[in-house]
Amino acid sequence: QELTNLTKDQIIYLIRKLVELDQTVDIVIIDTGAGIADSVLEFVAASSEILLIATPEPTSITDAYALLKTLNRKSEFSVDDTVIKMIANRVTPDEDGEEIYEKLSIVVTRFLKLKLEYLGHIPVDNTVSKAVMRQKPAICDYPNSSFSKLITSFAKQLCDTEPEIQQGKKGIAQLFSNLLKSRIKK
Repeated sequence: QELTNLTKDQIIYLIRKLVELDQTVDIVIIDTGAGIADSVLEFVAASSEILLIATPEPTSITDAYALLKTLNRKSEFSVDDTVIKMIANRVTPDEDGEEIYEKLSIVVTRFLKLKLEYLGHIPVDNTVSKAVMRQKPAICDYPNSSFSKLITSFAKQLCDTEPEIQQGKKGIAQLFSNLLKSRIKK
């Protein structure tokens, strides 16, 4: 069931279960999908680290900017307590992932006063399409593909980085506490 359709009781149950993870895991990645639905904004605003994925298409770059702009207007979002990292996805040989980052970073810095950190890019890889058609994770079906190697590299980068302990956001418990407070106010 999508998070947007959960009742308050279901959200509270989910939060309680996820808070139990706080002592056993280092990182929780929540794939919010594209768009700026309230549930997406709540998860993103409550997070201490945001991993923004954008493709070279103008609509993707515009959507990424719109998400950050809307997020920046939320009272629960704190620029000082949040690290925003970006990966350029599905980059062709004619495109430059860093160029995509620069385009977005310039407008985000100028108009939103936010700082983006560039992690790298993922080139177009046919093994991903093949894995999607088979409904299997590409990293499992094609572990030696360039895509899988890059995903592994990004995962190591994210895991090897010492987590920045933020004053306002600490761990899963705080993330979901922030999320719950946001939901209850409505």
